[in-house]
Amino acid sequence: MTARTQLLMDRAEAASSGGMVAAKTVHAAEVGAAVLRQGGNAVDAAVATAFAAGVAEPWMSGVGGGGLMVVHRPGEETGRVVEFPMVAPAGATAGMFPLSGAGADAAMFGWPGVVDAANIVGHRAVAVPGVVAGLSLALERFGSIGFAAALAPAIRLAEEGVPVTWHTTYAVGRDVRNLSRFPATAAVFCPEGIPPATVDQGNPARLRQPDLARTLQTLAAEGPGAFYQGPIADAIAGHLSQNGAPFAVEDLARYGARVVPALATPYRDHQIFTPGGGTGGTTLAQSLRLLGHLDVAALGHNTVEALHLVAQAFRQAFADRFAYLADPEFVDVPLDALLSPGYAAERAARLSPDRAGPTRAGDPARLGVAHGLAVSMPEYTGQTAQAASGSTTHLGVIDRDGMAVSLTQTLLSLWGSRVVVPGTGILLNNGMMWFDPEPGRPNSVEGGKRPLSNMAPALVVRDGRTVASIGASGGRKIINCQAQLATNLLDHGLGIQAAITAPRIDASTGHLLVSARLPEATQRALSALGHAVVTRDETLGGGDFASPAGVLRAADGRLTGGADPFYFPAGAVGVEER
Repeated sequence: MTARTQLLMDRAEAASSGGMVAAKTVHAAEVGAAVLRQGGNAVDAAVATAFAAGVAEPWMSGVGGGGLMVVHRPGEETGRVVEFPMVAPAGATAGMFPLSGAGADAAMFGWPGVVDAANIVGHRAVAVPGVVAGLSLALERFGSIGFAAALAPAIRLAEEGVPVTWHTTYAVGRDVRNLSRFPATAAVFCPEGIPPATVDQGNPARLRQPDLARTLQTLAAEGPGAFYQGPIADAIAGHLSQNGAPFAVEDLARYGARVVPALATPYRDHQIFTPGGGTGGTTLAQSLRLLGHLDVAALGHNTVEALHLVAQAFRQAFADRFAYLADPEFVDVPLDALLSPGYAAERAARLSPDRAGPTRAGDPARLGVAHGLAVSMPEYTGQTAQAASGSTTHLGVIDRDGMAVSLTQTLLSLWGSRVVVPGTGILLNNGMMWFDPEPGRPNSVEGGKRPLSNMAPALVVRDGRTVASIGASGGRKIINCQAQLATNLLDHGLGIQAAITAPRIDASTGHLLVSARLPEATQRALSALGHAVVTRDETLGGGDFASPAGVLRAADGRLTGGADPFYFPAGAVGVEER
């Protein structure tokens, strides 16, 4: 081999004793840290951070999207999930996205291509947003500050503008063609037809969103209900319906976020609290139950033996995900059977130490499934565009008292639907892309249905005390990332930044994506064991793996925070005791 230089990228951990916020944009993390300094709790900080993130990185999230928040209060045996996902409008139908017959879509999910990519870009791609309802409900149930106070930093960022970095220029530039299709969108993000850019760091260009600032001011003055009824709701529904979407103002009026118990999964003397149902949390929980049957610690960190078995476990969980997971209020989903200890033991016993063979979903009769719906089979081409660096954001908070939050929110893909509602500044999601566009599948389109999402925010808890808040952006790759973060922390004893920085694999596609930072001998050995290995260089910033952020709490209460070293805007901000 020829010796060559190697680009090394990492972050130093942030450390504090009075609270910690980790987020995918440091502008938002600073907002959350300020709330903690002022005496707010973890939920207060998380909500303010989430609203600020929607302004600071609008390509990732915002009030036009949806999300999931996991909350744990010290001493409590269970966690809670605030659910505020996107939901299909009532007028949506299984056949609303005719297939193009031109193979898989060009986005991140590999569904069959749809005519005009209407489930990805444009008005028909929009599902009912939940962020405003969810964040306000979280404050009401678990917070200590008012809704207007939580919105104030986001309003300021929208009015004054966020400094434009090279990453802002890149985020606009990579999708400028789609953004330019919609006049109200182009007016905000590329008013001169080109991405904004900063030439002089001492005098940065600023991304200002005055219409969005006025919308947020209205919400602060009138309350969260003003998003779902009244002039703002009329503007959203009117613009969508006038442009061919099956969307009505009643879809917004009937939307409701809710608080439900977290799904609790045992792993190495800890409990992992995540969302359940039709989310990434269910597949994460199944993955961890399978890994629980492997002695991952004894196999060694990122050894060939460990990665070979871990990859097979991930594939089994994804095979079951594609076959059975959907909105359990619309489809009979075998959640209890998939997560039962007996099923995990059966499937773990089938993992081969010698060869990676075909992986099949569990037998429907064994799982008690009687509906006979066809299995979703996404077509993978090895493409991973828009996976980590261009879709979804995540943040984690642990306050001085040990209250913890893990929150993932999204517009779904880069810039969502690319549709900004004129006069409001609201950039809308493309949540309909989460559905399988083919009728007759568990996750097919249906009015009022929640699509199968990939978000999997998680809290790691032991003896009523949160040990870590972990999460990531990155589409389906979030799930494998989260499982590896858990094993890095609990099996291998890594610190939070080391756990985040460590090279990973991803088995959510037909290939096994492997970090180029893993030794070439490891990559060759995995190929020899039957894995379709595709190597990806993370330093290129292509978003080939999920992009995590997290907070770790030591036994003495000391907090450390970390974030993806390959995602430029991310960061963790700590607060010292007063």
